[in-house]
Amino acid sequence: MIRPMSAGTQQEFKAGPVVAIDGPVASGKTSVGRAVAAGLGLRFLDTGIMYRAVTWLALDGSQDVNDSKVMGRLARDCTMEVAPDSRTSAGISVDGRLLVARDLSTEDIDRNVSAVAAVSEVRRALVDQQRAIASAGGVVMVGRDIGSVVLPEADVKLYVDASPEVRAQRRFLQHREKGLDSDYQTCLADTLRRDRLDSQRADSPLTIPDGAVVIN
Repeated sequence: MIRPMSAGTQQEFKAGPVVAIDGPVASGKTSVGRAVAAGLGLRFLDTGIMYRAVTWLALDGSQDVNDSKVMGRLARDCTMEVAPDSRTSAGISVDGRLLVARDLSTEDIDRNVSAVAAVSEVRRALVDQQRAIASAGGVVMVGRDIGSVVLPEADVKLYVDASPEVRAQRRFLQHREKGLDSDYQTCLADTLRRDRLDSQRADSPLTIPDGAVVIN
């Protein structure tokens, strides 16, 4: 369910450095990024949630996620902003409405988000929004192409990695905690599939950005 943004809930953030954190699915980059943002008093944006939001919009509206023109239109026509409590919980404001983690972490979205993120029209639309958000400074931004494409001039660039087996186990435990019907082998196969999609896509593939500090 989408929730309206409440007036007066925006946290006070301070201007500061722009930090880019990249890495594959379930590498731990989001947890690291949120902790860094909280420690430094900066805004936090997990850009992956933006692609999940576009996927949610498509599925909720019974749109074909494999139709690049439809996906591009959905991404261009919406406006996304950092959620007011971004340092403590996952969420994104879409056209003034709040989508939170449980809205965007379904198995249907998990299965389709990498395909949506591979659409060039979607990436271009969301990259423009990500750069606009970062233009004010004072943000920790997490994703798969932040230091390489979105913010190549970021003050700090990190790349957080872990083995596919560790990342699959992490995702399996997350699903179990949410009460989802899942198993480790399925999670491992999905992790490897998403790694292939992310690293082999023609537009902004997952890569270690120049000058990034790699953390395994």
